[in-house]
Amino acid sequence: MQWPLDRKQGFLGPVQRVVIELKILRKSLEATIEEGIAQTADYMDRVGTDEGYLVIFDRRPDISWNEKILVREEPLEEQRRKYRIGVWGM
Repeated sequence: MQWPLDRKQGFLGPVQRVVIELKILRKSLEATIEEGIAQTADYMDRVGTDEGYLVIFDRRPDISWNEKILVREEPLEEQRRKYRIGVWGM
């Protein structure tokens, strides 16, 4: 996603770019996070941003909302890339 930082200039001026990756929980939570983080970082490289978020939807009916809600930040350091990716579960 991207949006202008200056309303008067619109998309002709500076813009903020953010990657938001959406995943449905199908494997374990940790496996889904690991896969999602790698994809998010790849997209961040492609669009040239350092701001990214991974949103994981847990559709299991037998899990309470308190167990589904997750907010954390994952550091990622590999091959000269250093990102912090926000992870949200719901």
